[in-house]
Amino acid sequence: MDEDKKEITCIDYESKLDELQKVVDKLESDVSLQESMRLFESGIKLTKECIDELDRTQARVNDLKDQLDAILRRGSVDGNE
Repeated sequence: MDEDKKEITCIDYESKLDELQKVVDKLESDVSLQESMRLFESGIKLTKECIDELDRTQARVNDLKDQLDAILRRGSVDGNE
């Protein structure tokens, strides 16, 4: 994944989180039942998208840790020769 895509993903996540907070704020105000349902559905969708992004990020972190472990193991093998 290139740097631009990582930055866009981070911005997207942050904007979705901000939007989710706005949804929660609206739900805590006096809105109609129909508007509450619309907001609730929107909040569920945003929550899922944020969780999915966090899962992708966690997987990427795990991949990077595995790469680092492999590099360190290779270095310790090379250092013992």
